[in-house]
Amino acid sequence: MTTTVARRANAVPADPREHARAIAEAVDYAWHSQYGGSRIEVPMSVVAALALVAREAPDPDQLAALGETMERLDHEGFGLLVQRLWCEFAVLRPDLNPRTKHLWSWIDEEPDETMLRAVQAVGQAAIRKGLLARFGPDGWGETDLLGMLLQTMKSHGGRKGIGQFLTPESVTLLLGRMVAPDEGARILEPCAGTGTMLLGAAQAMRENGLDPTTCEWWANDIDPLAAALCAVNFHLWGLGWRVIVGCGDGLQDGWMHEALEHRQIAIDEVQRAWRQARQIAAVRHVLGLPTPESDLDRHMRKARPKPPPASSTFDAEAVWKQGSLF
Repeated sequence: MTTTVARRANAVPADPREHARAIAEAVDYAWHSQYGGSRIEVPMSVVAALALVAREAPDPDQLAALGETMERLDHEGFGLLVQRLWCEFAVLRPDLNPRTKHLWSWIDEEPDETMLRAVQAVGQAAIRKGLLARFGPDGWGETDLLGMLLQTMKSHGGRKGIGQFLTPESVTLLLGRMVAPDEGARILEPCAGTGTMLLGAAQAMRENGLDPTTCEWWANDIDPLAAALCAVNFHLWGLGWRVIVGCGDGLQDGWMHEALEHRQIAIDEVQRAWRQARQIAAVRHVLGLPTPESDLDRHMRKARPKPPPASSTFDAEAVWKQGSLF
């Protein structure tokens, strides 16, 4: 008997924009079929967190294994995972916390089981559509995944009279390319949306052999959700640390001063928290106290797949490592 071994694979469109559209539609359907309502910052928070995981992943095989474990998590475990991911990003990029907190503030509200099940459904939908397949710093650096998601979910509400329709990505990318900044330039966009025009400018720089991290990137939008997604995008797109994202009236310059002030406050707060955490860790080490297992660690350990038992007719362990039997 011949056994065909096939590795499980998600169909990933070659075009990143088509891929982003497929993910956005799957997430939109998962959210509105499981929860609905106007709190679209919740599913966007899940997608943004998973995209950040993909960007930081050093190895595609490890990321694929992690993705499979994520899919096996129950709704409580997946909610804890999203919480952990945003906590880690807050430490990694404290300068963006004043904006990104609009995406993760729902976690502090102790979401009920219904919302957690919807969060789990959204995460599974995004993973199964191959969100993690575009891994590494360049994974989602070519297109505005979060902008596509915002457009899709706002359009869903727009049919009910509450929509906000954004400029198509193809237009904003073209306009951004027309700017073509030089290294060290200050680029200012007072009505940035999710930042797609700035992505076009950064792409133009890279095409010309220039480094966009040498520039100052200033972005603002009056919509706190769009501004939050723009802040995440700045990290996904690798624009460096010289970035400031505001949320206010773009026709006035007050947003710039406010954004700088809030940015510094957030950095100082994380630095204080980091010093306290190091002190606690040092005390535990001196006293020989074990580090307690977190609830998330418990869920992740439970969700990790176990290899099948040994068989006298074939090497089950070898087949497991290659892929599924069926």
